[in-house]
Amino acid sequence: MTIEESIWIKEKLSKLDLPSGSFVLDVGSSTREFRQFQFHIEENVFSPLRKRGLKIIYMDKKSGDGIDIVADIEDSDILQKIKIEFKLVLCTNVLEHVNNVEKAMRNIISLVSKGGYLLATVPYKYPRHDDPIDNLYRASDEKLQKLIAKYTNFIVVSSEILDIRDRRYYVDKSKYPLWGYRKFRFWRYYFKWFRWKISCLLIKIL
Repeated sequence: MTIEESIWIKEKLSKLDLPSGSFVLDVGSSTREFRQFQFHIEENVFSPLRKRGLKIIYMDKKSGDGIDIVADIEDSDILQKIKIEFKLVLCTNVLEHVNNVEKAMRNIISLVSKGGYLLATVPYKYPRHDDPIDNLYRASDEKLQKLIAKYTNFIVVSSEILDIRDRRYYVDKSKYPLWGYRKFRFWRYYFKWFRWKISCLLIKIL
């Protein structure tokens, strides 16, 4: 998650009516170490939610410290494994890392309670980044809305394509190998001139 992305999320979530005690699910959360490495994730996204009394559940396909639920979002039995109603589900930079985008989105929507919110971000113009795969799903916010509309009725709370300019965690050397595109031979030139864009969408499920 980029810094600009986290700021956008903070601003949009601050305006939602999310009752204290409600559950929030972070799909594809990765480990506590990863979230702490990108400090802005905790500072802009999760810390404000905790201060409002919301209960955050971290879910990832792999097990590790700081992961509450180990589950594959493409699992057909996801509802049987996760018996919690979530007022808010966060799906940030996940859809490009699944084998079946439509199946993953259908399952994600099924985890949102009626009247709840789904916040999804996907790369629109963005380098390849295997984690462990990149299916090269690149979508505008409108295309993302069309995908979700196949499975539920909703109203759009906010929809935007962000220009990403702050790339400090992606250009600098990182101990995390998940950004496979760092291996690009002329990566300094590539990072300087390639325009990054992220599609951001916040909806309310009807």
